[in-house]
Amino acid sequence: MNISTNTGTLPVNAQVTFLYYKDLAAPEHFYGGQLGFEKTFDKGWVKFFRITAHSYVGLVDEAKGHHKASDAKAVMVSMETPELEAWYERMKGSGAEIVVHYDPANAAEQMVSTFLMRDPGGYSVEFFRFNKRD
Repeated sequence: MNISTNTGTLPVNAQVTFLYYKDLAAPEHFYGGQLGFEKTFDKGWVKFFRITAHSYVGLVDEAKGHHKASDAKAVMVSMETPELEAWYERMKGSGAEIVVHYDPANAAEQMVSTFLMRDPGGYSVEFFRFNKRD
């Protein structure tokens, strides 16, 4: 077997973060309805929602997926946006479960401004904006 020693990056077309659920109805509404992301793939037991041109969140029914849904949620979907205030107001208005509220106080001294929600399966969903990069 000839293993290349080239350490350069090889092409990747897109990125999907898969989240596992016992029931897809509420998460599908959250990502499609409340967040407003476009559903680009739907096989019933797995659904993709486009976050950016080449990044997606994939919702998977545990009955057919590779993993099972679990109470421990060691994954966070985190999205950088210049429109943090607009996202925050939209999510407050949609009834999302916000667990860390946006706080503009002292933003100039903070590296990021953020707010954090829980999706219907208990996963953390964050929107943030860089205020400064060290």
